[in-house]
Amino acid sequence: MNSRIIYEKVNLVVPLEQRRFFNYLNDTVSELLASYDKFVLADGAEFEPIMSLDNDLAVRPLFMQAIVDNILFYASGNEAYKSEFVRKAQEAYLKYWNDNAKGRVWGGRTVTW
Repeated sequence: MNSRIIYEKVNLVVPLEQRRFFNYLNDTVSELLASYDKFVLADGAEFEPIMSLDNDLAVRPLFMQAIVDNILFYASGNEAYKSEFVRKAQEAYLKYWNDNAKGRVWGGRTVTW
């Protein structure tokens, strides 16, 4: 996804200059990587700090709304955005983790959920 889309979503709620947006975006992706590791980035992708609105973000789609919420938290200080970030990031992680676990054998049984 293009970082311009995220920037526009954030600016609808809180006006934010680009330099600060890039700092918040890079911090948010680093925070997600620290918590959820390989499930955050698309397969085979590596995170490179975003420095332009035209740069593509290699984060999986379900994490995008969580990223918007965390940037809104950084920009506004509203705790509700942080709790939404945590909830949405956890849901995205569980979805990708579950998709990754399907068909594997754990404890003598095949995972089917």
